[in-house]
Amino acid sequence: MKILIVDDEPLARERLASLLKEIDTRYYLIEAANGLEAIEQVNNEEPDIVLMDIRMPGMNGLEATQHLMGLDNPPAIIFSTAYDEYALQAFESQAVDYLLKPIRKERLEKALDNCSKLNKLQLEQLGLQNQEIPHRSHISAQIRGSILLIAVKEIVCFLADHKYTTVKYYQDNVVIETVIEDTLKSLEEEFSDTFLRIHRNALIRKNMIEALEKQADGRAVLKIKGLDYGLEVSRRHLSNVRKLLKSA
Repeated sequence: MKILIVDDEPLARERLASLLKEIDTRYYLIEAANGLEAIEQVNNEEPDIVLMDIRMPGMNGLEATQHLMGLDNPPAIIFSTAYDEYALQAFESQAVDYLLKPIRKERLEKALDNCSKLNKLQLEQLGLQNQEIPHRSHISAQIRGSILLIAVKEIVCFLADHKYTTVKYYQDNVVIETVIEDTLKSLEEEFSDTFLRIHRNALIRKNMIEALEKQADGRAVLKIKGLDYGLEVSRRHLSNVRKLLKSA
């Protein structure tokens, strides 16, 4: 069995590894120091179980798990936390496996025996109750069975086309695109502080807007940094665009 240990504290990882070896010397152990490294290790190693610390710098455990849930066959997750009793009720109400620090060998062994795969609803409710994911630092897409992470700060816009959403983003100073599963509505709600709806099929990063132009046919079009074409602004959203430009 492959087990991934995710914790930003080296001593915590070392102690967990020691306990796991006491339980079964045949475990194949992998380590990661934060959520970003955890996703990289899952892509490379495909572990069966992830022991996931929650509070970590950069990307925390709940956000990392949120991205892992996008896989067709995600690993089972056991959270480790130093939460108090009140906060732990959120885990228990969602039937989510967790270990309270400092972790005891007997409790770890029981969690390994009983752990099951999370579903998205459980994770969503857990995040809402603990308020650990105000909004994600990354968007994820599944590419050939692996997770592609896209930093939100590198995203230019989200464009909807029927059932799909395309995200355009910078990579090595070039704008490229990929398809994601998130809907424009959910993205607008999550990132309303940095993105603006300009059309029923378009969300634009506010600081990427260069100019608002009126076409010969009367349409309003936005010039966007990184794009060699303009994006149409619907009448419904035109006043919000003008308001943003005036305040800039």
